[in-house]
Amino acid sequence: MSGRYSEESHRDADAPDRLELLRRWWRLPAGTRREVRRLSLRGRRHPDPQVAWVAWQWAETVLPVGAPEPGRWRNAVSACFFWLQIVVDLVAAADPVDAPQPRWLDRRRARRILRLGPPVG
Repeated sequence: MSGRYSEESHRDADAPDRLELLRRWWRLPAGTRREVRRLSLRGRRHPDPQVAWVAWQWAETVLPVGAPEPGRWRNAVSACFFWLQIVVDLVAAADPVDAPQPRWLDRRRARRILRLGPPVG
């Protein structure tokens, strides 16, 4: 093994667990997720330890340890496809309960949460 990060091996190894962690995050009320993001911008964790752990696990799932930093070009292309998918979902009336796969904005938010370190307690 060359020690390089393999995103495919990460996805295949624990796909059901990974999806469950994403679903836990998306099951939190929108206001709670917004509060976690707002607090992480200020360098603070959520006061509820259970919410803090869900946010931490979500962040580790979205941005696994050793994952390469995406460049600007990849972020721009990802953002275009993100908005294209929203338009397609609106036209197709997709079910919003499905846990979406992580996007470029999620990775940025996850990086802020991971900088805080794991919740204690």
